[in-house]
Amino acid sequence: MQQKRSILFLKSSNNILSFKFLSLILLSILAAAIYFLYRDNTIIFNQILSTFNSDNLLNKRDLVSTFPLPNWAIYSLPGGIWVFVLTSLLSQNHIYIKKARLPLDYLPITYGFALELSQFLHFTDGTFDYIDLLFTIGCGVIALAINRYQQSLALNWQTSTARFILISGFLVLILSDVNK
Repeated sequence: MQQKRSILFLKSSNNILSFKFLSLILLSILAAAIYFLYRDNTIIFNQILSTFNSDNLLNKRDLVSTFPLPNWAIYSLPGGIWVFVLTSLLSQNHIYIKKARLPLDYLPITYGFALELSQFLHFTDGTFDYIDLLFTIGCGVIALAINRYQQSLALNWQTSTARFILISGFLVLILSDVNK
């Protein structure tokens, strides 16, 4: 019988899972920092965060000029990071719809691809970019490959914490969309 694992594996003695989860959190913080510091207020994420920085407590221009990044790192890397993190979290997890068992592993890659396709077809604001598509697919494939050889972060999707992580991950991808 397979042992059920919950999201609270940080209390577990399994250091590999704790390190993997901590790494995913740090990657998420890096992606959020790139969005906040290097992108303008055309993306929904920064429109929301700018309400908390209305007095310009954090001078983003000084930080950006001190630590310049190439365009691919500003515009494509954060989306790839989110796909990597979500793919890693969803590895070897599935949901049942009626009697069909649907794996969740490919959901972030599919979502990222659909977002780029909707930009290409002008269904949403934003600019279609082949580099974005490359990062979306590449980071997702890397996460799938890593997950194949490492113990997965099997989440008990019946808990509200696991559902919150899943919803939050996709919400961040939505918030990174452009709103002109």
